[in-house]
Formats: sequence, structure tokens, C-alpha cells
Amino acid sequence: MGGASNQGRSILSQVVIVGAGYVGLTLGVASARAGHEVFFVDINPVTVSKLNQRISTFYEAGLQESLDTLFSHRKEIAFASMRELSQSTQLSASIYIISLGTPLGPDSRALLGPVEAVTQEVASYMTESDLIILRSTVAVGTSRHLLKHIPAITNLSFCPERTIEGKALEELSTLPQIISGNSPRAEEMARTYFNSITQTVIKAATLETAELIKLASNSFRDLNFAFANLLALISNQHNVNVNELISLANFRYDRNKIAHPGLVGGPCLEKDSYILAESFSGKHTELLLDARHLNEAFPAQAIDFIKDSGYSPNTKVLVCGAAFKGKPVTSDTRGSFVFEIVQGLIELGVQNDNIVILDPKVNESIHGIQVINQYEQLNSTFDYMIQLTNHEMFESSEFDNYVVECCQQIISFWPKNTSVSTSNAKHLFLGGLHST
Repeated sequence: MGGASNQGRSILSQVVIVGAGYVGLTLGVASARAGHEVFFVDINPVTVSKLNQRISTFYEAGLQESLDTLFSHRKEIAFASMRELSQSTQLSASIYIISLGTPLGPDSRALLGPVEAVTQEVASYMTESDLIILRSTVAVGTSRHLLKHIPAITNLSFCPERTIEGKALEELSTLPQIISGNSPRAEEMARTYFNSITQTVIKAATLETAELIKLASNSFRDLNFAFANLLALISNQHNVNVNELISLANFRYDRNKIAHPGLVGGPCLEKDSYILAESFSGKHTELLLDARHLNEAFPAQAIDFIKDSGYSPNTKVLVCGAAFKGKPVTSDTRGSFVFEIVQGLIELGVQNDNIVILDPKVNESIHGIQVINQYEQLNSTFDYMIQLTNHEMFESSEFDNYVVECCQQIISFWPKNTSVSTSNAKHLFLGGLHST
């Protein structure tokens, strides 16, 4: 999805996006496409350097082309700090968007210190008429906390991010955008800004409502997938095909919308149930946490299968999928189970040289093993193939033929491949992949 350069176009407003990761960069591109003048701030020097060279830091269809065209009229678009940006640019921003990630700490609670620190820094550059849009996923009540402890903020809007990686550029212009605000001006500025990107903007009654919407959306999906994964384990115990079970149970029965089982990965689903549980002081959050723990434990089925089937240090294993999902295509490995799977193989005693990781879009090392991008590069047979994602490469008939010929035993969390599913190899099929 390329776009025309902003050169020669009227600028709607100046927008500063703090945190140029997956959420911030795609929103920045969508903003530039709408006619805003966009600047990025990120503490990662690699991210800043790449963006100033117009090099995308991750893969999403159309993203690289958009960077090439939408920002061609400016030399620098990314800066290491607000101070550096203010020294290099005539800063007249009216909208500051905070899109930092919020990882979990050792206690499974969201680490919000960086969000608060960045908000404090941004507030020192604002005027009373400017707006902060909080896009990071946070515990309910965080927006009010920031307003209380940072008096310089006069207008704050929490607007939950709900796009799916790999289609964010598309969904930013098609999904309804939810806004909220601590003041009528905050609500109106947020509405005007998002109306420049998409047609449908919905106002939540309070900041807390908007915060809860993001957590509720992902936690609901996490619960659904956990139920499906429990069904998979029960079905396996009774020698029942779980995908047949769910397909027949759902067929023309509108009251059933049972999800298919599989890996629940990605940087959002792996944490949002914890943040939602953190947001509630009453009982029964075990419902959320038990579901999350079941989904976290599900990939261990692959390692257990290899333990039961037999292995040695010379066992050869092909792991298919390093990104956390295959569709829509992404290169993001955050929340991917490839780390756990490879670590489990290493702990069994399988030698690193006998583990091959295949992913068409990932170019990094996993536990010291370099990911390869094409199976045509392989010149070996394997004792096991573990399929973690449904990338289109893994669904091709050519890949099916390769697996049947070169892989003795098959473990798939996405058993859609016709040839693989009907092969005579001993196998373990556990469903599909669900992710953000």
C-alpha cells in the first residue's frame, strides 16, 4: 500500500509518535497518508537510524513502499528523544501519541514505568491546547493516574489499538476507532484526528471504558482459544478428531461459535489477560489466568510427543515458523513459541546443529540457530517436523510433498495440509494458530 508524498499537500496537523514499534510506525504511516506531518521518537538507535534511511524495521505488506513515498520530502523523520526532536525541528505539534509497549514484569504485572516517564517528558513540551493520545495497552485506571501525577497534561485521550499485525495499514482505515477523553477538547481533537484516517469514530463514555475495551477484546479471544485447546486435550485422550468435533458442533448451529484449537501467540494475547486480571481486585480472575496458563502450556505437547516417541542427540528436527504467526504475514517473533520449542529440544539434548528453523520472513538467530528462509536450501532428512504457523509456504502442495518425503514424523499445530494429513507418518495434530 504505497501512497503519494506529502510534498505539496496541505498539512492537517503536526503529529509526534513516541514509540516507533509495530503500533507506532503503522499509525504514523496512516497519519502521513492522511496529510499529517509526522515525526517519530524512539530510544532504540537502530530504529531511528533505519527510519531516517526509510528502511522498515519489520515486515508488513505495503509498509516499505509507504515509507519510501510518504516521507521522501524530509531528511529526518525519527529522533532519539523529545529534546533532540525539539532542537532539530520547529516543533508545533498539537497531537502527541504514546505507543510504547508494556511488557510484563516478573510478577506478571504490566511494567508501566516507561509509559509514565515518557508521558512526563512529552508533557514538558506541550501547551495547554495540545493533546496526548495514549495508545499503549495499560491497566484500567492508568490514564487517570497520569493525569493526577502529571499536572502539565490538560488534554488526554485513551484510544485503544486493535489492529492485527500484518494488516494494520489496512485496518487503520477500515476498523472503527474508539476514543475517549478527560475533557471535551480532548474528545474533539481525538475525533478529528482519527476521522482523518477512518470514517467511523466512536466515543467511549470514560477513559476507563476505553482502557477496558482493549483488554476485554483480547482476553475474550484468549478465553475462547483456551476452551478449544482444552477440547483438543480431551479429544486426544479419547481418540477423537478435535477439528471434526468442532466443525460438526458449529455446523448450522448459530449458538455455537467454538474456535479451533492451536497456539495462542503474539505480543498482545500473551499479556492482556494478566493486565485485565491486574485491573480487578475481586475474586474469580482465576478464570482468566487458568485460561492463559493452559494456552502457555499448550506447545509443550510437541516436546512431550518427541519424548514419548524417542530421540537422541543426533535427532534431526525441522521447526517451521519463527514469527508468531503466518497469516497475515509478519516478521515479528515477539510472543512466538519458537523460543520455547527450540529451548525444549536443546534441554532434551538435541544438538543445535541438528535443529533447523524455517521461516520465509524472519532474519534472526533463535537460541544461536540462524533462521533460514527457503526449504529448498535444505539437503537433509528429518526425524521430526514441527509446524508452528500457517504461512502460505507451509500450505503449498510442494511443501507437503517435501515433508512427506523428508520428515519421518509430523507434529502440527495447523493441520491443514492435505498430503501431510493423509501421510502414513506417525503424527500429532493439535489444531490451528490464533494470534494478534
